[in-house]
Amino acid sequence: MTAVWLRLLVFMALGWLFLGAVTLWAKDPAERKVVFIAGKKSHGPGVHEYEKDVKLLKYCIDHLPSAKGIKTEAYFNDWPTDPSVLDDADTIVMISDGSDQNEQSHPLLQGDHLAVFEKQMKRGCGFVAIHYTTFVPSKQAGEKFLEWIGGYFDYQQGNASNHWYSKIMSATATVTPASPEHPICRGLKPYQLSEEYYYNMRFRENDPRLAPILTVRLPGEPRTQTIAWAVERKDGGRGFAFTGGHDHGNWKLDGYRKMILNGILWTAKGDVPAEGAGSAMPPDAIRKPANRIPNESGMGSD
Repeated sequence: MTAVWLRLLVFMALGWLFLGAVTLWAKDPAERKVVFIAGKKSHGPGVHEYEKDVKLLKYCIDHLPSAKGIKTEAYFNDWPTDPSVLDDADTIVMISDGSDQNEQSHPLLQGDHLAVFEKQMKRGCGFVAIHYTTFVPSKQAGEKFLEWIGGYFDYQQGNASNHWYSKIMSATATVTPASPEHPICRGLKPYQLSEEYYYNMRFRENDPRLAPILTVRLPGEPRTQTIAWAVERKDGGRGFAFTGGHDHGNWKLDGYRKMILNGILWTAKGDVPAEGAGSAMPPDAIRKPANRIPNESGMGSD
């Protein structure tokens, strides 16, 4: 065999080895990474159970038959020790305290966290904000939340005596899917929900990106209120927010869980099943729901 043929065979072998290595090392386009961040516990038993909420949602995603290729990671106590774990996240799910009583209670307002998070948003990472996480100061983070998830709880720019624009009400009401064509609404139907509702949220006026996902008509309020919504950003990222999430016992409701799981999959650019993300519950995940629903502001109701 001539030297030319030997060199050709060597080059071909090296080429096959290189292609094989690329195949092994390259991230499968179908793979998605979901990072959960749970805030520190600050309320009594049964409410604002951030760590339990995150563990439950992680279990549900991990056991979804339709969510193959989804990798989940969970971090507690407000922030991951190594923030580089966010660098390849397809979406970040945050359930934490807000900032109305103490700005440092919000994970994103501690140290350089907001700048680190903004870097992730600019590369097109998804963001899911649940319940008290939506409380941010208007000047420091309000505009960012409007861009990233489409809205936030405004407690600084209102005409109320406490300067609130947004509102809170503890009530039992019928919640209704608002955009049946949106993937997050797949498999959802109206149902009764006892919740601490955050509403009259701050949105951009006539934001063409914003899709209402869940609405409610609350007692004494003349207008239907949007309590969950989604946006698609110019940077390619997707945002989803739900202002419920106060009572850990509500995760037992199929429609409640399904909407959040749909939102996580959608913001991660994963596939949302036509019937929605039906999920198994962790064993002994939820015992008795809490009897009290106190408000974050101290203006609690029983």
